Amino acid sequence: MSVPATSITLLKDLSTGAESVRWAEFVRLYEEPMRGYLRRRFPSADEDDVLQETLIALTKRMPGYHYTPDRNGHFRNYLTGILRHKAEDALRRQAREAGKRERMRAKIAADATRPGDGDDETWKYDAMHAALEQLLSDASVSARLREVFRHLVVLHERPRDVADAFGLTRRNVDLIKHRLVRRLQSLVDAMTAPD
Repeated sequence: MSVPATSITLLKDLSTGAESVRWAEFVRLYEEPMRGYLRRRFPSADEDDVLQETLIALTKRMPGYHYTPDRNGHFRNYLTGILRHKAEDALRRQAREAGKRERMRAKIAADATRPGDGDDETWKYDAMHAALEQLLSDASVSARLREVFRHLVVLHERPRDVADAFGLTRRNVDLIKHRLVRRLQSLVDAMTAPD
């Protein structure tokens, strides 16, 4: 991974935790190199998910990280290691999810053969509910994100109220909803795709 020169000051500031205002700078500097690494090494992994998981891990680990390249190696190696582990985790989750989707498709297909339940609208409705159930129980999505999504989509709460309840900005709530709606749609598409 070709990363920018390591700024000792930046790393020191990030060691104060997730509240550091310099995380935006870190993302601006390191996002493209991390995406490039993922595209080359793990092209089938969901880049957005892996980056999010990597950043979450970094915010937790940075308070204990001390940049001493002579002793523990360069920061890029540390970052690449976390990124690689998160990508491998994501690929394992994707394989498990693919198995779940196939089982769910089989269940929907069996349910759709019941008398009166085989029309296209019922099929889509059942697929949407099955996909929503799968997404809300998916351990690869953090419990907090699932709960935010549940409040928005299942409980139909206003985004501003959800943002306030979870201590998030309205923009973060919208981003969470957008990402999980995309994931939900891909689950529905996989379940309803013709064989």
